[in-house]
Amino acid sequence: MVTTMIMQRMSVAMEYGVILKWLKKEGDKVKQGEPIVEIFGEKNEFELESPTDGILLKILCEVDDEIPISEPIAYIGKKGENVPDIVPRKLNKPSVATIGDPVVTTSDAKIVTRTTKSSVETRLQGGKIKASPRAKKKAKEMGIDLSLIVGSGPEGRIVENDVLTAQSVPTMAVSDEREIRQISPMTPLRRTIARRMTQSAQNPHITMITEIDMSEVVELRKELNDRVEKQQGIRVSFNDIIVKAVADTLERFPKFNATLVGNDLVMFDEVNIGVAMATEEGLVVPTVRNANKKSITEIALETKDFGKRAMKNELKPEELTGSTFTVSNLGPFKVDLFIPVINPPETAILALGQIKKKPVVIEDMIAIRSMMMASCAVDHRVLDGAPAGQFLAALKETLESPYMMKM
Repeated sequence: MVTTMIMQRMSVAMEYGVILKWLKKEGDKVKQGEPIVEIFGEKNEFELESPTDGILLKILCEVDDEIPISEPIAYIGKKGENVPDIVPRKLNKPSVATIGDPVVTTSDAKIVTRTTKSSVETRLQGGKIKASPRAKKKAKEMGIDLSLIVGSGPEGRIVENDVLTAQSVPTMAVSDEREIRQISPMTPLRRTIARRMTQSAQNPHITMITEIDMSEVVELRKELNDRVEKQQGIRVSFNDIIVKAVADTLERFPKFNATLVGNDLVMFDEVNIGVAMATEEGLVVPTVRNANKKSITEIALETKDFGKRAMKNELKPEELTGSTFTVSNLGPFKVDLFIPVINPPETAILALGQIKKKPVVIEDMIAIRSMMMASCAVDHRVLDGAPAGQFLAALKETLESPYMMKM
């Protein structure tokens, strides 16, 4: 009996997987539990194992294919058995580029020249474009020409997801007079980021900005590190203290620790803070679970471990999901202020700039204080300006009196 190997869901947020590498080839013997293929899903790599003993009869997907959850990717059975004639759905981004000669691209770090012209497939039938009603409506709203999109639905039908993906893929017409250094395909991680950010951009944001006096946080950090560095061998960062302050503040503002599902706002008991981290491949957001119940030192130990493993691409799928609020800090890169994009499906995100000494007026006197700019973006479908301002004011109060936090 032929066994179908499917694309498995490795995390709650995972909607598709990218084929990175087949570890076996057609005709190879496989054993149950043996790794068959390397997959990229929701910002992390993992291996899918064989569900049974047998022969790998047919591989249905190529490297770099994006396959939705539960779609078949291979068949395993006895030698000579017939396999179903099924082609899995694929979510590879639509081809919207028209490129003339010569085009320079990269392949295995070598520059090669492609001299054939590629054209846009319009998928016309009886003079009409084959597209779903939702795809047509979304294309009209976004001002996208459907004739420039190659559909991923049945028989090339354009579906809504094709339109959403196409929004972030600009049409490129290259004349012979323009020189191209190279064309680099997006990595699976960057494709995931692009898809998530496109999803976020569909929702209305509103952003509140304030300046926070971090002078007492600076002193608190010195005191903590005098003890923590000797006991734990690590140093507490400003971000660790901020994560704790955010977690404590979220207990008072449950609508900021929530997600919108249809017409229902789902508020969580757990306060799980996503901590944005930059890697060479792109942005990852590991989750500090129950941050409100942890000490600053516990948070510091966890984030340091996340940081080390993020650089080695060793974070587990479950460590990259489940966040209910995200903190993004660009202070280490000398950024003063930036406007963040909400990390779906959350309702809010906090962005932080660098801490630097500035002259400020305190009781009609000029003093030098350690100041930091902070901005909080919220989903305007769920939250209005007043509660967003109240949340940011409460966080400012907590950070300006950090010794009142639950250490």
